Amino acid sequence: MTSIEESSRLFDSALIKARITLIQEPILSRSGPAACEWIEKEWIDSLVRGFYKIVLGFEEDGREAEATLYVLGGLIIAAIMSISSQKIYGEQAWSRIAKLRSQCTAKWIDVYRVPEDILLDIFKDKKIPSLKVASKPGKSISRPREKEKPGSKETVSEPSEKSRSARQAREERHRPETAEKRLGRPTIDLEKEMKNVLIDLGFTPIFIEIKRDRNTCSIDAVMEPVTPWLDPEVMLYALFSKYVEAYGYPTRAKLGISFGDYRKDLVFERREEMYAARIAGAVIILTNKEDVTIKSVTYRAMPDGGLEITFTPTKESWKIANVRSVFKKAYDKVARYWRGRLVFIIKKGGLFGGAIRIGA
Repeated sequence: MTSIEESSRLFDSALIKARITLIQEPILSRSGPAACEWIEKEWIDSLVRGFYKIVLGFEEDGREAEATLYVLGGLIIAAIMSISSQKIYGEQAWSRIAKLRSQCTAKWIDVYRVPEDILLDIFKDKKIPSLKVASKPGKSISRPREKEKPGSKETVSEPSEKSRSARQAREERHRPETAEKRLGRPTIDLEKEMKNVLIDLGFTPIFIEIKRDRNTCSIDAVMEPVTPWLDPEVMLYALFSKYVEAYGYPTRAKLGISFGDYRKDLVFERREEMYAARIAGAVIILTNKEDVTIKSVTYRAMPDGGLEITFTPTKESWKIANVRSVFKKAYDKVARYWRGRLVFIIKKGGLFGGAIRIGA
C-alpha cells in the first residue's frame, strides 16, 4: 500500500515529472483575481472526471510558494508544495494548499489533463492512495467508483457513469472538449479585451469575431484600413494569448486579421505552435506596457525539447526603455507556460546589431 506522502514523492521524481510533461494537455490557465475566482468557485469540484495535474503559485505568510496537485476522479492522489527552498509532501502539503479555498492568495494557476494510462505504469500492482476533498458547502460531488486494473485485483478510481460500449468510451476519452464546457465560462469580455490589446498596440479594430466549437477556435479581426507598421503575426499572437487566458488551449486554431485589402491568416494545429504563440503573445502585451513595442517574432522548437523565441523590438524601443530589463521581467512571468528549456533572443536590428539572450 502506497501512502499519500510516498505517492507525492514519487510524482516529484525527475523521471515521472518528465514523462507527464510530455503527454499532458493544457486546458486552463488563470492569473491574478481570475485564478482566485476559479479556485473559489470551481477548484477540484470540477475535476471529477479524469486525471489532472494542477500547478499554482501563491503566497503563504508573505512568502512565495508553488504547489503541484495530481487529481484522479476528484480525489487528491499526490500533493507537492515548495516554499523557501523546502519541499512538503502529502497530507501536510494539501492541508496548506486547501486554505486557498477560503483565503486565496493565488497568483496563477495552470490545469492540465493527463492520460490515465500512465497510472498503470507508475503504480503497477499497488493500490492508488487518495485524499477526499471537502466540497464547497452546498455543493455535492459525484464520487468515483472502483474499476479493476488490467491483470490485477487492485483498483483505480474511475468516474461513475452509465453503462456504455467500449467504442463509446474510447470516443469520449479522446474527444477534445472545450475548456468552457469542462471548467466554466470566462469571467472577462473577451472581445473587449482583444480590442483593447490592438488599441494599445496602436491600431484601430472595427470588429472582432470569435467562434468556438468542440475542436476549433476561430478569431477574425477586421481593422481600420491602414498599412500595419508591425508584423500582423504579432497582433495575432497577442489575440491568441488572450483567448488561451480565457478558455484554455483549443485543439486547432484559425486566426486572421485584415487591414483593408491586406490579410494575414495563421493556423495552429501542433501543440508547440500553440505554446509558442501563447508565450509570444503574452510577452508582446507585457512589454508593450513597458514602452517596448515588438515589431516581429519568430520561434523554433529545439531537438532537446526546448523552445527558442526571437523578438525584434522597434528602434524607438531601444531609445526609451531598458529593453533587457523589460524582457527579463516578461520572461519570469511566462516561463511557466513552457515546461522545458525556454530561451528568448532579443535582436537589436541591422546587420551588426547583435542580440540579447535570456533563459537557459
